[in-house]
Amino acid sequence: MASLKDDLKKILLRDNLISPEDLTRAVEEQKKTGGELSRILVQLNVISEDVLTQVLSEGLGLPPINIARLKIDPNVVKLISKELAIKYKIIPISLMGDHLALAMADPLNIFIIDNISALTGYIIDPIVGRSKDIEQTIQKYYVEVDTGAKPSEAFDSIIKDFKDGGDLELVKDSLADAKGGGKVEELTDDAPIIKLADTIIQQAVAAKASDVFIEPLEKAMRVRYRVDGVIREIDRMSKVLHAPLISRIKVISNLDISEHRLPQDGRFKTIISENREVDFRVNVLPTALGEKVVLRVLDKTGFVLDIDKLGFEPKALEQLKECGLRPHGLILTCGPTGSGKTTTLYSILKHVDSPTKNIVTVEDPVEFQIKGLNQVNIKPAMGLTFPTSLRSILRQDPDIIMIGEIRDAETLDIAIKAALTGHLVLSSLHTTTAAGSIVRMMNMGIEPFLISSSALAIVAQRLLRRLCPRCKESYVLPPEVVKEVGLTRLTSSKKVELFKAKGCEQCYKLGYRGRVGINEMLLFTNKIKEAVLAEEGEIKIKEIARLEGMRTMREDGLVKALAGLTSLEEVLRVTAPDENLED
Repeated sequence: MASLKDDLKKILLRDNLISPEDLTRAVEEQKKTGGELSRILVQLNVISEDVLTQVLSEGLGLPPINIARLKIDPNVVKLISKELAIKYKIIPISLMGDHLALAMADPLNIFIIDNISALTGYIIDPIVGRSKDIEQTIQKYYVEVDTGAKPSEAFDSIIKDFKDGGDLELVKDSLADAKGGGKVEELTDDAPIIKLADTIIQQAVAAKASDVFIEPLEKAMRVRYRVDGVIREIDRMSKVLHAPLISRIKVISNLDISEHRLPQDGRFKTIISENREVDFRVNVLPTALGEKVVLRVLDKTGFVLDIDKLGFEPKALEQLKECGLRPHGLILTCGPTGSGKTTTLYSILKHVDSPTKNIVTVEDPVEFQIKGLNQVNIKPAMGLTFPTSLRSILRQDPDIIMIGEIRDAETLDIAIKAALTGHLVLSSLHTTTAAGSIVRMMNMGIEPFLISSSALAIVAQRLLRRLCPRCKESYVLPPEVVKEVGLTRLTSSKKVELFKAKGCEQCYKLGYRGRVGINEMLLFTNKIKEAVLAEEGEIKIKEIARLEGMRTMREDGLVKALAGLTSLEEVLRVTAPDENLED
């Protein structure tokens, strides 16, 4: 191993990865503190862990392995205790005869290799692995090894560990008690609570949940996930777990652990298996039974920023792209929380993004950071609000401005005026329909002539659950139902075939897997502008738009159902019926 250490130094110096001065400094630090030279180089920020892994691979003559992608036999993991795995940053990968492949963060450490060989009785074949990958793999596999259950079944044993740690009944009433609060803070760093919080977070990502609800009940604590737009209860636990778990969430979100009377907002980021970065937005709300926490899961791996893949019908997609290329005007998306408004706005920005354009966004908070965009995160507590940010942005000569959400008349007024003075403005509004957004803007005090002069298009949208392609079943819809739901406008066929949910192992017996978007796009044509100037109501504006070819959300949902993407029940659940329209 001595020669290998020398090879490590030679490779680092040969490839100019470190300077002779850096090497001398690291050697001196090694003499003072001990430890491996490779670890000291990383600790001193002389080289990165990725570079170290590549150099060690070259020195050992082994290719680097992405441990996070491997599926390891639990029986192999049991060959080494969790304590040793954490202490030495190692994990067994595979067993072939009398050779045990061992992933090591420090494969140069001969003492670790000899120790594990003596404990297991196997010949150790070291494998080069990144420290972070090994730590994540330890967390992933030793939950199952320690509890004898899969991560999804580990809650009960975690709760048992917590209860066995002592009598924690005093925690129950600690919300308003200073001494109790100290006890809760002490318990926040307890291993079972950390494990419980980690398990809830990891399961949420694995289940592709969009939100996690941790709620106090009278005699219990409830954990629920929102998956594909539908909330499911995951587990109920002892009430004694509630306060320390909430405190743990506050700690990792950098919130005030002693504040229990006011709402708080925070966020944190974590790395799940296979180097997936997942952001979590956290909101803490005081209720009569204790604090309720909602975590919004922002998984970048499932974030589609391709405007062609958002589910728009060809005609509406072409119109939206054309509006995005206009030099000025206002484009609005509308719908409830979680309907995909922000995704649509980001997709438009990506479609029109160019080195020749100055694009600025104002958001609360910035959900996803996109290269090439100037993204402003507002901070109301410091006075950085939407209106103040927009006034400053307009002095920076922007071509395109995206406002995360219009919440008040002042922000809307600035957005309208910016659209009128040569800027393309994109934003979202909490309304239910495209035509309803026009009436909403009038109610907020905007003059009709300003709306008709500035607005280009309004997109209303929802997300429907997508049928599982593996188990969906076809059936023929009765003729009377075809007419009742409005399918006669979309198909002339007398025999209408649709699909319904059944359920299989792949979709967890639900019949649905993933989501599909539906939308209605109201384009500001001359007739629509005339209706706005005449201050027509929502029903009349919608009728004019439909006569000009706008497809409503109900109709778009029915088209998706005819294509087998979703079920009729899902369309009827999410969308409102349309008024009869005389062709």
